[in-house]
Amino acid sequence: MTADDTYLVVVDYEADTERKRAEYLLDNWDEGSVESVRGLTRLVSGTDIHELYDALAAKVPEDQIETYDLTPVNSEASTSDERLDIRTQTDPERVEWAVESVLNKRKAVEDPEQDDTYAVYTKKGRATVRYDVVPRDDGSTLEIRIEGYGEATEFLRDFFEEELGYML
Repeated sequence: MTADDTYLVVVDYEADTERKRAEYLLDNWDEGSVESVRGLTRLVSGTDIHELYDALAAKVPEDQIETYDLTPVNSEASTSDERLDIRTQTDPERVEWAVESVLNKRKAVEDPEQDDTYAVYTKKGRATVRYDVVPRDDGSTLEIRIEGYGEATEFLRDFFEEELGYML
C-alpha cells in the first residue's frame, strides 16, 4: 500500500443512522483524499472489460469513462475488549434495574437473538455490551463485558463504572 493507492470503499447499511455515521466519518476524514463517486458506478465482472469499454465509448465521450481493476483488500478492524466486575451488597433485581437504566440512557438496542446483549453507539465508536448478574448470599456480582471498535470500549467501561457507582 502506497500513498498513491486509490480504493473504492463500499459501506452497506441497514438503517439510515448507520449511513449517516459512515458518511459523516468519510466527509470529515482529514488524511489523504476522500471523494464521492460522480456519475454512474457499477461493479462489473464476468465480461470482457475492453469490449464493454468500447461499447460505452460509443455512447458517451471517452474522457467521461474511467475503469479500475479492483482487488478486495483483506482488512479487519481492530477490536478491543473491556471487562467490569462489580461486587455489591445490592440485591440482584436492583442491580438488573441499574444496568437497564444505564443502557437506556445510552439508547442501547437489545440483540433479539441473545439475552442481556446490547448494541451501543457512541461518538467514540460502536460496541456490544453483555452483562450477567450473579446472586450471592450478601448481594450480587455484576459482570459486564464490552467488545467494540475505536475508543468505545474504554469510554463505555468508564461510563458504566461512573453511572453504576451512583446507583449501587
